[in-house]
Amino acid sequence: MRAVLARALLVAAGLFAAAAAWADASKPVVVELFTSQGCSSCPPADRILGHLADRKDVIALGFHVNYWDRLGWPDPFATEAGTERQYAYSPVLGRRNVYTPQMVIDGRYDVVGFDAERIKVAIAQADALAAARLAVGLEWREPGRLAYSLPAGEGEARIQLVRFARKLDQDIERGENAGRHLSYSNVVREIVEIGRWDGAAMAGEVEVETGQDEAGGVALLVQDSRTMRMMGAAKLTF
Repeated sequence: MRAVLARALLVAAGLFAAAAAWADASKPVVVELFTSQGCSSCPPADRILGHLADRKDVIALGFHVNYWDRLGWPDPFATEAGTERQYAYSPVLGRRNVYTPQMVIDGRYDVVGFDAERIKVAIAQADALAAARLAVGLEWREPGRLAYSLPAGEGEARIQLVRFARKLDQDIERGENAGRHLSYSNVVREIVEIGRWDGAAMAGEVEVETGQDEAGGVALLVQDSRTMRMMGAAKLTF
C-alpha cells in the first residue's frame, strides 16, 4: 500500500494556540536508521531502533534503502526516497559513501547502527541541545486530518511529513539473512515535504491517509534547509 499525503492547507499564523501549549508539543531527538533486509549486519540495529521507538523523548524512524536489492533479496520495505535521503546526508555529515546500518541522530551525528554505546552518547549530545530546538505542535483534528504549529524563531527549514508503520514482520528467503524471520519498528512508508518555515510563527493542516491495514503513525520534521540538522519534530500514532 502506498497512501498519498495530500497537499498542505496553510492557515494564518496565530489561528492555533502557541505550540508550547499543545499537549503533544515537545522537543524529542530524531533517530533515523538506514537499513536493509539484505544486510547481515542490520538486524542488531533494527532491534535497537525497536527499543528506541518505545521512548517518549525519541522519534525513531526506519528508512529501508534499496541498493542492497540487487544482491539477491529485494527489500519490500525499501523506498527510493529512503535511499535518496541517506545519500543527501553524506556530504553534510562528512561521509564519502553510504553504509548500512547507519543511524543519523538529529541530522547532526552518524553512528554505526549496532553500536549501542555510541548511539546512547549521540542521543545525549543531541538532547543537550534541546533548548535551541523548536517546540512543534501536532494533533489530530479529526480522523485523517492533522494540524501542526511552529513558533517563531531563527533560520529557514523544510517541513516534512513522514508516514510510518509501527510494526512489520518479514520472512527473508534469500540473501545474507536467508531463513530468518525479522521484525521492524517504525518503518517509513512515505516522506513528503509539505511546506517551508522562514522563522515566522505558522500553523497549518494536512490530510493524511491513515489506512486500515496496519497500525501506524506520522512524524513532522522541521529540518534546516542547508545543513539538514533537525530544528524541531513531533510524532503521533494512529
